[in-house]
Amino acid sequence: MRHLLTAISIFIACTTFAQTKISNDQALKKIKKTGVQLLDVRTENEYDLNHIPNAININWNKQDQFAEISNKLNKKKPVYLYCKSGNRSAKAAKYLTEQGFRVFDIQGGVIDWQKSNLPLVTTEEELTNLTLKEFKAFIKYHPKVLVDFYADWCVPCKEMAPIIADVASQHKDTVKVLKINTDLNKTLVKQMGISGIPQISIYKFGKETWTTTGLTDLETLQKAIN
Repeated sequence: MRHLLTAISIFIACTTFAQTKISNDQALKKIKKTGVQLLDVRTENEYDLNHIPNAININWNKQDQFAEISNKLNKKKPVYLYCKSGNRSAKAAKYLTEQGFRVFDIQGGVIDWQKSNLPLVTTEEELTNLTLKEFKAFIKYHPKVLVDFYADWCVPCKEMAPIIADVASQHKDTVKVLKINTDLNKTLVKQMGISGIPQISIYKFGKETWTTTGLTDLETLQKAIN
């Protein structure tokens, strides 16, 4: 009987902490749905270079931050994740399953994703038709997010661009910068009641802590962030 109980205990433990591998094609079908919890566990620089659409970046190498942010995910919904080739995502998947999440690790990471010619968001592309749900998901899972609503024809927006870039450079490890072109995201602009640009807002884990419309200086932005 003791051996039987031991075998059952081992089986339960392995089942509880099992990591499910998922192919690129299977993952693509799932992540096309809005609201899917998709994590890119690479570094911020890797994420900015390219990432799978709708992915949220939580750097696995920053253990304390990863634990803090991932704790805010919904355990009732599955989590899909990936890295460059599969090493970091396997470790992250093990950690999350131990926390009670149902996890799907995308095989081969971004390397295989690119080889399969599947869609990627790159730094050269602009966010188009961003939904309110996607916007809220992005700002919810990051400690600090600076959102810049702008337009190409807006002169004050052009004046603010180098200041925003300066902020992004100085705070690259702590602040995510999300630039949203109002002409390409008219529905979101209307839903958020934005009437003037540039509109710059700062969020901390989804809660707006500061906002301004029009020109502002670097010092003011620095104080708002800190």
